[in-house]
Amino acid sequence: MHVIDDIDYFRRRAAQEHEAARHARGGPIRRVHLDLAARYAARIAEAEVLAAAPRMI
Repeated sequence: MHVIDDIDYFRRRAAQEHEAARHARGGPIRRVHLDLAARYAARIAEAEVLAAAPRMI
């Protein structure tokens, strides 16, 4: 997968987890979704660093 594709995927999944958290009925489930969203946000940050790094051929 290309880094830009990864970033798009992680952003989409983070948004989905935020949405799931908003609709969660209980606090524990809401926290699980928010934790997953935070993990995707961390992956976004990592992928953005990789995308900005010069490529070694």
